[in-house]
Amino acid sequence: MSQDFNFDSITIKIPTRLENSHKGNFGKVLVVGGSEGMGGAGILSSEACLFCGAGLVHLNTHPSNVEASLIRNPEIMALGINKNISIPDKVDVLLCGPGLRNDKWSNNVFNEIFNTEKIKTSVFDAGALNFISEKIIEDNQNIILTPHPGEAAKLLGVSSNEIQEDRVNAAKTISKKFSAYVILKGKDTIICSQDSEDVFQCSDGGPELSTGGTGDVLAGVISALIAQKLDIMNACMLSVAVHARAGTIFKNKTGEIGLNASSLIQTIRDLINK
Repeated sequence: MSQDFNFDSITIKIPTRLENSHKGNFGKVLVVGGSEGMGGAGILSSEACLFCGAGLVHLNTHPSNVEASLIRNPEIMALGINKNISIPDKVDVLLCGPGLRNDKWSNNVFNEIFNTEKIKTSVFDAGALNFISEKIIEDNQNIILTPHPGEAAKLLGVSSNEIQEDRVNAAKTISKKFSAYVILKGKDTIICSQDSEDVFQCSDGGPELSTGGTGDVLAGVISALIAQKLDIMNACMLSVAVHARAGTIFKNKTGEIGLNASSLIQTIRDLINK
């Protein structure tokens, strides 16, 4: 069984900011992603982190993407990497995967970041999900996996049709296999707790979100909210709710066709400030 929710039904709020707060109070996120030719994904994720309130955002990406990131968002500390990951001190959340693909650079980057003991909360999205199926996840780690149906199928070694036939069970099975929180994206996005006991289903969201980059934005929102000390399940639920509602706002204003992921970010920022 799952419980339905949407932006209207939840009461989750980001913790109130004190007047004497500083950037260190709102968390540090490290985004690792963007292989050559896929830089936009890492840039979108890191921008979503920034616009959703993370105090500091680092982006480790392929060297070819650094200039574009700095031009778009000079606030994000973009670093070009080849083999050796540069992990800043006191990272609260790692987001790994946007713009990674099945190539040597991505594989090397994933293996190095996966083996670090410096970060205890990690969001694995997109390309990282191609590499994680063979990994053993320690019980003391907080892992959030964000597959779409095709990626979920690879994680479980089944077909996408089998995932779609019973999405709740698929999310719970992934959660049990990897000891992870799971966000199974798609119509009626499923959120499953790490112990696979609590399952929620978002009643918002539609085909307007079926365009490249929207998943990268969602992963960035999740990371930013966790960095701001929301409980992980609450962060996942609020992120999915505002992401879906931002899509609905676009649909009601413009229609289902032509949403670009970048435009979601400012709408999401407005929603979480309400």
